[in-house]
Amino acid sequence: MRKYNSKNILEPIPLKNQSGFTLIEMIAAITLLGVMGLFSTQFLTGAAQTTSLASAQKGLMDDSKLAMEFMIREIRVASTTITGGQPIDITGNNQITFDKLSALAVDGDLTQIQYIQVGSNINRISSNQTTVMATNVASGGLNITANNNFYTISMTLAGTNGENFTLVSGVRPRDTTQ
Repeated sequence: MRKYNSKNILEPIPLKNQSGFTLIEMIAAITLLGVMGLFSTQFLTGAAQTTSLASAQKGLMDDSKLAMEFMIREIRVASTTITGGQPIDITGNNQITFDKLSALAVDGDLTQIQYIQVGSNINRISSNQTTVMATNVASGGLNITANNNFYTISMTLAGTNGENFTLVSGVRPRDTTQ
């Protein structure tokens, strides 16, 4: 039965087991979820950037390792004055020229090989062909030094997003005395 007050106005009937959220509770929950979402987004963005940088560095590393390995193998079998070839010549620390003991199929004959940095590429030049061995080489990124028939080669590659990779290796031609 409904109750009327003295002014004959209907009073609300109290509900049993009232449940629900207040407006303050709803605002607090939305704010908390927003803060958690913001931190989650920052974490995921950082992880994505790290993955992208690592992938770019891996690509640079693969390029430099391939070029470095090829150079080292060819210098190792270079003909020097001991076997009747010309001395290995280093020009300006970014170019090396030598005669080969045995030619590759692409060279066609026993020939002179040259590795040189041209712009952002490292080129392999023989009498028949010029081959790009590495791209994205940093300015001054190829550095070759000699010390008692031991050659140290340093190669620095630079990516488009600022990532860098430097690889250093050394080699001694087989037909030199130690």
